[in-house]
Amino acid sequence: MDSGTPYDDFEADFDDTGPSLPIILISAACGVAFGVIGLYLTYTVAGWDLPASVFVAALGASAGLGIAGAGLTSLTGSRAAMANITMSCGLIVISLIFLGLCMLVGALAATLLLVGTG
Repeated sequence: MDSGTPYDDFEADFDDTGPSLPIILISAACGVAFGVIGLYLTYTVAGWDLPASVFVAALGASAGLGIAGAGLTSLTGSRAAMANITMSCGLIVISLIFLGLCMLVGALAATLLLVGTG
């Protein structure tokens, strides 16, 4: 006689190691926020040189992303901490590439507009 619930087989087959979209988005946003705050505090408030401020901003972004990703993953009980953090880093890189592409197309369009009308 089986004393388990009818869902025991389903839960045993359920794989909880995949990345979670809310955790990825929140940790990516926290990483960007920590980076911006680190850059602002060191460059504007403390008056450091730009290379040192960028170093602190990159360190803050990495720390914010890792802490938020690992913390949210542990709070939800998921086993996909590395997948969530990796996907968050990938999301930031893809966003930066998209921003760079948009700036490049905008600069090209502005140049063509100036050359064509001037």
